[in-house]
Amino acid sequence: MPQQNMDSRQEKRTFVSCLRSALLLMVLIGVATSLLSAAQPLSKDDISLLLIGGASEQKMVALVEQRGVDFQLTPELIEKFHKLGATSALIDAIVKSNRRRAVQNPSQPVQAPPPPSGVPSQMGPELPGLGSGPQVTSLPSTPTGTSNSAGPVSGNTPPTVRPASTKAAQPGPAPDLSDPSPARIQQIIQAFAAKEEQFKEARDNYTYHQINKVETLDADGNVDGTWEQDWDILFNDQGKRIEHVTYAPVPTLQRLMVTEQDLDAFRSIQPFVLTTVDLPEYEITYLGHVKVDYLTAYVFTVRPKEIKKGHQYFRGQVWVDDRDLQIVKAQGRNVPELKTKHGENLFPHFTTWRQQIDGKYWFPTYTMADDTLYFDSGPVHIREIVRYTDYKQFRSSSRILAVAPDKTEPDKPAPKK
Repeated sequence: MPQQNMDSRQEKRTFVSCLRSALLLMVLIGVATSLLSAAQPLSKDDISLLLIGGASEQKMVALVEQRGVDFQLTPELIEKFHKLGATSALIDAIVKSNRRRAVQNPSQPVQAPPPPSGVPSQMGPELPGLGSGPQVTSLPSTPTGTSNSAGPVSGNTPPTVRPASTKAAQPGPAPDLSDPSPARIQQIIQAFAAKEEQFKEARDNYTYHQINKVETLDADGNVDGTWEQDWDILFNDQGKRIEHVTYAPVPTLQRLMVTEQDLDAFRSIQPFVLTTVDLPEYEITYLGHVKVDYLTAYVFTVRPKEIKKGHQYFRGQVWVDDRDLQIVKAQGRNVPELKTKHGENLFPHFTTWRQQIDGKYWFPTYTMADDTLYFDSGPVHIREIVRYTDYKQFRSSSRILAVAPDKTEPDKPAPKK
């Protein structure tokens, strides 16, 4: 019968598919096995194949320590390896291998990673020192009290730094990308943490508008669910900082929920701030001195030393401008992921860009995440955009009266599935 014949063809296709998967696994195992006996340094493709083949952390770290690597680790490679299952121990082993290689070949320069494809330049010409240089234009802001319907997330782009003068920047001498001494690295960490403390205090005296948007996408890349919420960060007549929801349409997400931990990430993890007070909680590792467009920056990996129950932390990389010694970009995710008998709460990998506000401090202006969250029930492709706009310094002589939160404000969301 026709249905029976169709079933037979389906069984054949299934068998062929399984056979191909088995052959691919055998090839990966063979490649991994050959790497174990190879004497030459590991390439980035070797690391990827070992991760795909399921090699253990202990074995991979031992391989990197014994053989070394023949490539320079970049933030983009860190992101790629993390997605393939790389642990922090493996990344640290590669960083140490890069350092040994730099000592053995001091004339070999550290190459800066190219900007990610599809992302415009986030750093503009002649980035200024503190209190001088070009001014930064803010992103378009949404008027207070009005709704924001910006359309699909894909239509948004990261901010750019525009110089005050339209005159093209003249090419100068090649920047000095030499690595600081270990003692100088510790000084840099202490210096940018102190600047972060000043930045945090300064930002606490600004009002601004924050736009948060989350989308889920189906297998074809089409949006199949959305959650949006806009906030005004203001001060009431007593000078107390408050958060007022100005826009919150009914969410259409079906495969996940936005939780209180996600909202906390929008508030404090994604606009990551690493102050002197926070330093003891994190392990900071110097990664390199790189050039990104017209900006030169130190890159550091950041990870929590200890995960305390009930706390969320940042794990990733930060770019520190080598003139201002302020964080200008952060890339990573908040940890730990929460998995209990009541459900799972996973967080996407994100990038946050900062811009210089009022010619002094670098404030977060844009966060973007495009990642797949692997729940036990199946993967979910998620996309997030957070925009921080309309920064205005709050002065004690002025009074900003906030409307009381709407009684129709959405109920507290249920945990993610």
